[in-house]
Amino acid sequence: MWDDEVDVVCTGAGAAGLANALAVADLDAEVFIADAADTATAGRTWLEVAGGDPETSHYFTELAADLGPLRRKSVDPSIPVREVPSTAGSDSGRTIAPFVGARLREWAARCLATPYGFLSTRLPDWQTTVRTADGEILEVSELGTLTIGSGDAEAAVRDWLTARIAQEGIEVHRGHTLQRLVFEEGVAVGAVFDTPDGPWAVRARHGVTVTGGAAPLPGSAAHRLPADATVRLCVVGQRASRFGRLELLTSDPLEPTVPVTCRARDRRLVVNLHDTHRGLQTWRCAKIDRYPSLGE
Repeated sequence: MWDDEVDVVCTGAGAAGLANALAVADLDAEVFIADAADTATAGRTWLEVAGGDPETSHYFTELAADLGPLRRKSVDPSIPVREVPSTAGSDSGRTIAPFVGARLREWAARCLATPYGFLSTRLPDWQTTVRTADGEILEVSELGTLTIGSGDAEAAVRDWLTARIAQEGIEVHRGHTLQRLVFEEGVAVGAVFDTPDGPWAVRARHGVTVTGGAAPLPGSAAHRLPADATVRLCVVGQRASRFGRLELLTSDPLEPTVPVTCRARDRRLVVNLHDTHRGLQTWRCAKIDRYPSLGE
């Protein structure tokens, strides 16, 4: 049944997909990156674009059901930038910290509101935590540092990630469009892609990471950073959340910005996600807990 087997499958070769692949490779694990060259995410979130299969769409819908909709103007194309005090440091090893459902919902909505967001079908465990300037505790996988000039920060990040992917010898499988996730007893264990040569099924021993495509995106993150700022490029998540995003962490003070992400209290539904499974008569997977207990 399976054409290939790896540790993690990444759907989408945008910045978030490449970053996740590098984070997996840094753990000495195998990763398969698939990207549909013709994928266009304009006007939709990366999760709405992923998969037209009813079972897969239902799975995504259940995970996002409580988040509130993303208005078109809420989607910010700029790479997220976060201030972390220089004295914060990083703590290796799992940190036991409380989590609140409302806070996780807001975090998931923020991840959906950026093309740099991602969804993991299994809870990530990056083993390192940092404390932000506002006291928030994040789980991170640091990929490296780079200096952002006065130009296009998003382009600089794409170039850096692309160079690292080539350096690590990780292949990006172009022309692979996500057809569906494969489930066993309610757990995503792989993915099937449509390719020019027919379907290609890849088993994922440690889950599938869903991200956006590789199309270049305009942004203005550099406007918030001091000239020639050195930033840490990190895959960022919150404990007990399947959602995460690629961020730039810096100890330099940031220029203020008007928040564009939606808030959980708005109680809006993600646009179009509920429509994707109205015709679904049966669902072969077990019911999903939107915010799972620890260890899942």
